[in-house]
Amino acid sequence: MKIIHTADWHLGKILNGQSFLEDQRYILNQFVEAMKNEEPDAIVIAGDLYDNSTPNKETVKLLEATIAELNLKMHLPLVIISGNHDGRTRLNYGSNWFEHSNLYIRTSLEDMYKPITINGVNFYTLPYATIGELQHFFKDEDIQTYEQGIECCLSHMSEQLNKEQTNILVGHLTVAGGITSDSERHLSIGTVEQVPQNFMKQFDSVMLGHLHHPFCIQSDFVFYSGSLLQYSFSETNQSKGYRVVNIDDSGNIKSTFVPLQPLRQLEVIQGTYEDAIQERLEVKNNNNYIHFSLTNLSHINDPMLNLKQIYPNVLSLTNESQTFTSTYEQKEIKKMTDQEIIEDFYYNMTQNKLSEVQVNKINALLDRMIGGGEA
Repeated sequence: MKIIHTADWHLGKILNGQSFLEDQRYILNQFVEAMKNEEPDAIVIAGDLYDNSTPNKETVKLLEATIAELNLKMHLPLVIISGNHDGRTRLNYGSNWFEHSNLYIRTSLEDMYKPITINGVNFYTLPYATIGELQHFFKDEDIQTYEQGIECCLSHMSEQLNKEQTNILVGHLTVAGGITSDSERHLSIGTVEQVPQNFMKQFDSVMLGHLHHPFCIQSDFVFYSGSLLQYSFSETNQSKGYRVVNIDDSGNIKSTFVPLQPLRQLEVIQGTYEDAIQERLEVKNNNNYIHFSLTNLSHINDPMLNLKQIYPNVLSLTNESQTFTSTYEQKEIKKMTDQEIIEDFYYNMTQNKLSEVQVNKINALLDRMIGGGEA
């Protein structure tokens, strides 16, 4: 049996005011074309299909069109769970009758005991839930942490497992030791949200969403697919794509990552402003989404406007010249003249020395101030 494992589409994502909808439409078209070649027996989407609980009309239409292509036109069974970004009511709409076309959407804890069986393989679903929801579901106020809540879920699910069959867990959570990124919203506030791998050892394989790095953990049975696109500048070195999970006749499971090529990547570029403007910095593609970290910006008016003339998708700019680190200790500063302090400050900010004209103007200004005249 061949299963495609994907997650964290985050449709509707906006980063620094830039909508990713065009990029998401591009990558989903590529994903659909890949599925035509893969011809899987099922597709698992492990949460965070949307980036927020109230996606706009265009975002909803993109998801509906993609799911319709995969499920209705290609007749592929889909197993979908909700993540911490999804609005469960919106995502779950119509789920009862969707099952007639083998589209299974699970957003409720009540369904975690009911496996979805496809080609003899049982898929157990664990959609995202808050600590309060876990307490309410189990009627147990002793559940004080996210880890305790998930442990309780897995313990109850274990009682339903048929160990003679292949059992797969589909969840949206953080496994202990996993590498995180800036675009992943915390699952809980003020408490540990990581779950040890050994909590899930009763399953033959675990397909997870939430962490965006496809190789964020080392495990022989727990896997993240990662996100379809880079969604923060902390993800610039991460590959993006989907996983192909093959189960042979003996029940052996192998998960392989397949990369996809985005319309645009995210890049972090460091250097001087002048080098950036003169295109002397190493940039993969000028149309990529770029975060510049530049020096020598102190005397530049509206540097973002200038950069966008060359790099139209610049999303952020850090002025690395803003931190003033004097080459002198405090005791030495007290021995310096006003002129020397100004010259030192100017050099630390710009890496240039004052010109003769600037020195003369500063001297004249200091003379007037010290002499009591108007500046």
